[in-house]
Formats: sequence, structure tokens, C-alpha cells
Amino acid sequence: MARLMLEDEADFVVVGTGAGGATAARVLAGAGHSLIMLEEGPLLKTAERPKELIHAMRRAMRDFGTFTTRGMHPFPLLQGRCVGGSTAINSGIIWRTPEDVRRDWIDNYGLEELVEEKGLDRAFDIIEDELGVVETAEEISGNNALRMKMAAQKLGLPGKAMARNAKDCEGRGECLQGCPGEARQSMDVSYIPRAMRDGARLHTLCRAMKVRIENGRAVGVEGLVLDRDTRKPVGKFFVRARRGVIIAASVVWTPVILRRSGLRGLVGERLQLHPGSAVVGRFPEPISMGTGATQAYEIPMRERGFKIESLTLPPEMLATRLPGAGPAWQKLLTDLDHYAQWASIVRMKAHGTVRPAFASHDADVRFTPLDRDLKVMREALATIAKLMFAAGATEVYPGIARIPQVLTDPSQVRLIEELDLTTADIHMMCSHLFGTAVAGRDAATSVVGPDLQAHDVRDLYVMDASVFPTNMGVNPQHTIMALVWRAAERLAERARAAA
Repeated sequence: MARLMLEDEADFVVVGTGAGGATAARVLAGAGHSLIMLEEGPLLKTAERPKELIHAMRRAMRDFGTFTTRGMHPFPLLQGRCVGGSTAINSGIIWRTPEDVRRDWIDNYGLEELVEEKGLDRAFDIIEDELGVVETAEEISGNNALRMKMAAQKLGLPGKAMARNAKDCEGRGECLQGCPGEARQSMDVSYIPRAMRDGARLHTLCRAMKVRIENGRAVGVEGLVLDRDTRKPVGKFFVRARRGVIIAASVVWTPVILRRSGLRGLVGERLQLHPGSAVVGRFPEPISMGTGATQAYEIPMRERGFKIESLTLPPEMLATRLPGAGPAWQKLLTDLDHYAQWASIVRMKAHGTVRPAFASHDADVRFTPLDRDLKVMREALATIAKLMFAAGATEVYPGIARIPQVLTDPSQVRLIEELDLTTADIHMMCSHLFGTAVAGRDAATSVVGPDLQAHDVRDLYVMDASVFPTNMGVNPQHTIMALVWRAAERLAERARAAA
């Protein structure tokens, strides 16, 4: 049996260092409470992170980016596994909570205390100021994004520059590898160091397994200490919480931890995804997709159920999206500088589940898009193809089975529009996940209350996108942080009053 290697104690224990966990740590430590942060992955110093994408993914992503849903047609769920979580590998896109989502959460889930407009806007203002949120300037957007802007204007679509937490961005296109100048204010370079300056302690390579519950109250976290190189368990830890345990381990791993701890009900139910699929276009003149902000321009079409994003990628990842094989594929590689890639992100209505995997430390994630969801994805992909041709593409590579690999004329877009699209026809991936520990006033239809405390266990809180009752249809990072900011402020006040 593995020996106990780590014991510690603080007022609060936070599991996870992504958008939710880091914000909770920032607020609670800033309010003067002692706090311990637990992270399954390593602390990756920016200067030491590999610039080659394949090596960067191996170190920073869960399972090298190959962790997937289960079923006949699985698709990857991209998650960071390092200090900063997914904020350390994303593009820093910032969206305030759409008003229709906020009203829905109030009217149907009783969350007015959490998402009250004035208080939520105050949290957004603070976070945006502290993290340097600005719209992406044209001079660093890159041709990939500027071509999308041109096409959106030509087709009369509502495009706009992305807001990101990277006001000093230099447009190097290396967000996935770790911003080389630390312009993007991911949690590993912003709120985690700030919380530590305020006295918080960070324990890395600690995989939380369960919450210890005594007399109906969360009193600490048990788990495994991992070897830095192999990520295999080499010991155990127990960290005691005097005032509360906060689980912010992601929409996948939060319900796994809660279920291992004995919670049931809706824990792991109502998984909702915001997956994407991409289209590549070939242009007669250089696009230089490897330069410019990783993501800089978007076309939000929420009334249609999707949004379109520019996506600048390193050459080795772009090459995998080109059609053909052998000499034909190699010929396409000779024009690697002439391609653009844009992605469609669909607000799917389907619900899935998350469970601890049988006889392993893994998670069993089940999700199948509805027919309605695939129809929206089809419309989104067809829209991108039209945009590519409008921007001047001579060839479009839709990446869809059962139609030609190469489209050479705008009239061929109808082949996408007329296809009865199935999950087997396209490659989808997802980094925006919601649900699995839903917040709500009614304990019969939710896992946590408006204060994000579990209905069934005192002093146990969930502070990540697991609490979102619905799929937002936009990038969730900013909403996670604002909701957690409000909940953590109130928790800090209660803890201070009880001291």
C-alpha cells in the first residue's frame, strides 16, 4: 500500500487550478484566509515549455489531447492538466454571460443571487481590469483572421474582433504552447501567483480522489501523489480543510470526485458540450497562418445555434487537416503557407453523462449529439465554406465524409447542405463543457445551491463550469470566473463572520 507522503491543513482546500479554482484562490487568499491548492498536473514555467506543439501537448494536456468520449463515434475532450488548467492552453477568449442565458438561469433555476446583473457586471469589470481584457487589434490579428473579417463583411454576417485576456499580445500564435511573453493572463501567470503571494500554498502532482466527509460535512481531500515523469501514483496525501472544500476539477473530473465521495442524485448527469469542427481553405496568395493571434476574429450566430472562429495553428497541426495521402498530400504541403482554417462551434442540446470508470482512475464520458445538433453543425460548416469562397479561396477542404474532399466552386457548398450529416462523417473536438453538478435553488433538480454549496454536504462547494445549468453557446471561461468570484466573496465573508 502506498505510504502517506503529504499532510497539510488550511481554512480552505481548492482542487483544481483552472479558471474556477484559481479565481476562488485569488478571492479567498486575498481576503486573508489560509488556503491550499491541489493540482494533478505539474507547474510548467513558461520559459521551459516546449515550442514544438507535439511536446507541448504531451506535457500540458490530459492524455496528450487524446482523452475522448466513449461510444461508436468518440471525439476528443481537450483539457489542460497543469497549473492553470485549460487556461494555460487556450486562446484566452473572453465572453460575458449572454443576457438570454442569465435570464434563463434566474427564471428556471432560481439563481438570481448568483447572476444578479449589477453584481455580475462588477465581477466582470474587476476581472477584465486585472487580466487585461481587450479586443484583438488588427495589426496582430494575422491574415487568417483578416480574411474571415473580409468574408463576413462581404456576406453581411455579424463578425467582430475577439476580446481576450492578452492586452500585450504580440501575435506569435503560440497560445497552445504557452504564451512566450506571458501576455495572455492565464491562471498560471496571474491568479495562482497572486494567491501564493497572499499566502496560499500550491501542491502539484496531487490527484484528488475523494472528499472526506464526517457527520455530513466536508473536512478534507484524499488522493494520490504522482511521479512527475510517469504520472503513476507513488504515495498518498490528505489535506484537511477547517472551513470548506472547493472542487474545481472540470466538468469531467468534478463529478468523478463527487461520486467517489458518495454523492449521487444528478452528479454526473446533464453533461452538455459546445464542440467544434473545422474547414480549411486554399488561397492563391500566402495567408501565413502561423503568424498572428491564435484566435482573433469570430462570427457569433447564437440565434442559429453556432459561432465561427478563426483558428491559427502551427504548421504541423495544419498539415493533418489537408486531404489526400502520399504524393498528393505531399504536394499540398508545398503550399502550406497558402491555407486558412476556421472552426464552427455548435451549441448542442444533447445531454450526456460522466461516471468514474470501472476499475481505473479514468472517467467514462458518454455523449451523443441529437439529430438537431448535427443539422446545426451542417449549417455551420456550410457557412464556413461559403465564407472561404467569399474570401477568395480557390479550393475548400470541408473534412466531411461522403462528399468530395476538395470543393472548387461555391455551387458545391450545396453538397454539404444536402447531406444527412452523421457523427461518423466529421471530426469534432470539444474544450467547452457544462453541467454535471448543476446549480439551482431546488435540491431535487440540482446538485449545488445558488451559493455553490452542495445541497447534501455542508462546506462542500463546486466552483467550475460543472454548475452551469445550460450550454451557454459561447466560451465559458469568463462566466466561470465571474460566478466563482461572487460565490467566493460571499464565502469569505461568511468565514470571516464565523471566525
